[in-house]
Amino acid sequence: MLSLLKILRSGFAVILIFVPLVLFMHLDAFAQTKAEAIPFMHEKTYLLPSGKSVAIKFRERPCESAGSRGCSEADAGTWGTDGGVPRFLTEVFLVSIDGREFVIPEKFYKDLTNTYHLNAFEQKTRVIIELKGGEAAGAYTARFTLGGTCGFERKVCGEVCGEIWERTTWYNAFAYEAEAGCESGIQ
Repeated sequence: MLSLLKILRSGFAVILIFVPLVLFMHLDAFAQTKAEAIPFMHEKTYLLPSGKSVAIKFRERPCESAGSRGCSEADAGTWGTDGGVPRFLTEVFLVSIDGREFVIPEKFYKDLTNTYHLNAFEQKTRVIIELKGGEAAGAYTARFTLGGTCGFERKVCGEVCGEIWERTTWYNAFAYEAEAGCESGIQ
């Protein structure tokens, strides 16, 4: 009986020590997650090997809940979630090449959510802007291949692009009159 009492007493002491410690650790993890949950912002000018200067301004905003006034875009389906409401929606995506604005219509970036990385590089003299976002099964890589001012191609795939999930080509009809080279399509 005495040994049972000692075991219970020592077990109670262990509980008194470890339960607050475990609770504190969970609260600390929650605080870190809350602090890390900020919208992605990226404003940078890239100087590419060809000498082109590419300025990019990208900004997300919080998405409170689907169907609310501030998050209706999430109702149409988005990249970057496993279903449900994304934490952040893309609000601004502005690109200029050598000081000349390159228009990317809203409908080509509004469905990219929870972005965490953006990079610009060159491939065969074409400017590529790559965004990465989401997590787990909802993780995506979106690549915008810009073709002069004639238009662009957007490809969306998983984190590692082994299979293209979506491919969209946009032709900038306004540039066709201004640039003779646009008649052949995206350069």
